[in-house]
Amino acid sequence: MNTISALQIAKTLASEVHAGVLRPGDMFQSERELCERFGVGRNVVREAITMLQGMGVADLSKGHRPRVAEPTLARVMFSVSDAAQFFFQSSEGKAHLEQARLFLETSMIRHVVVHASHAQLAKMVSAVDECEAAIHDIAAFRDADAKFHRALAEVPGNPIFTALHDTFVERLMKNRPVQEDFEARNRASNDDHKQILAAVLAKKSDAAEAILTRHLTRNYGTYFFETVNGLGAVS
Repeated sequence: MNTISALQIAKTLASEVHAGVLRPGDMFQSERELCERFGVGRNVVREAITMLQGMGVADLSKGHRPRVAEPTLARVMFSVSDAAQFFFQSSEGKAHLEQARLFLETSMIRHVVVHASHAQLAKMVSAVDECEAAIHDIAAFRDADAKFHRALAEVPGNPIFTALHDTFVERLMKNRPVQEDFEARNRASNDDHKQILAAVLAKKSDAAEAILTRHLTRNYGTYFFETVNGLGAVS
């Protein structure tokens, strides 16, 4: 007799969520009921529920029966980011992430130039002002910096872009080592923001892409050379 796996149970329950059989806020069946339904032990059921949390369709609170969570891309991506965090702690992982960000944002900026609404442009202006006021405060500056780049990601209206920003880019930006000359770096970064915004407002796609590329390449280059130097040290 074949025993059903935790993954199979998780897929079955997840399909019920997506089909509307189980709705956000509903409680999943108790462990005992799930054990009887699928003919497995408690450990298998618990593993399946943990998988459902990773899929973004279960909320787990200590002491309470798991409830159905609304399946959103942001919730799923957040679970993925937790799983990938150790990879991105290495210089190589950071370099890969910086490169991916470079391709994503420089491809997006031309769309921003053409399609950004007045409200979206206002968000960029507000973020630049926040950055300017926080030049000497690294934590506040990083929050404002993340807001500026998220404003760019919001323009296409594609939830994948904003989820990627929230999940990976913002975490990357806020967890970089603090450099001794961070104030000068903050100043240079926000000067770039101002120039990017000016190019967007002037509808100059080539200029906006060139400035954004320079802006992001400084960070990408830092981690790229760290990786190269690290590989050289062990060869």
